[in-house]
Amino acid sequence: MFFSAALPLACLPSQPVEAVEGGSATLQCRLDPPINLSSKTVEWNRGHTLYVHVYRSRRDDPDSQMLQYRDRTTLNHGDLTTGVSTLTISNVSLSDNGSYEVYLPQLEVRCSTHLTVVTKEQENQTKRNDSSTTSPPAGERNDASNREAGRAAIIPTVLLILILVVLLVLKNGKIPICKKEGEPKTSEGDQQSAAEEGLVGSEVTDGNNQPSHTVY
Repeated sequence: MFFSAALPLACLPSQPVEAVEGGSATLQCRLDPPINLSSKTVEWNRGHTLYVHVYRSRRDDPDSQMLQYRDRTTLNHGDLTTGVSTLTISNVSLSDNGSYEVYLPQLEVRCSTHLTVVTKEQENQTKRNDSSTTSPPAGERNDASNREAGRAAIIPTVLLILILVVLLVLKNGKIPICKKEGEPKTSEGDQQSAAEEGLVGSEVTDGNNQPSHTVY
């Protein structure tokens, strides 16, 4: 259902559009309340007088548009019946950057939107930045996983080597095993040690039982 043009009209633009150089961009403005624009004149322009696309008398008028946009613009005629003006610009270039306006002369209504064109290098850089802030590259994730797996495998190996070394040393008698206090000393080495311990701190006497010197 459409309303009379006598009602106050608002023209609502689309959000600013970003397109990649060499691709296409779609700009849109719609009337609220909607009015069938099929029989109206619809002008898309830049700077009010530089025509990007002109639609009048129920058909496109390519003779009125700038040479820069010749054969590169398409107006969706079906959307006009719902009060929406949808313009697609193909093969966009950096010179297409800027503000675009829809002007409906019979209704005295204007509506503006903005187009930003970026190079392919800029788009790739943006994608790389977005990727780096969300998660590390797959190669880095694999490297981290490999490092964790390597550390997990090294720890048991080191422990096993230490156990084997201790067992080997014990077997070869490199580490003396202390006997419990009060345990009899039976070996020759133990007897010699005991004799040495008995001499430590005792006095040595001569034939007349007179102390000659103290052995430490």
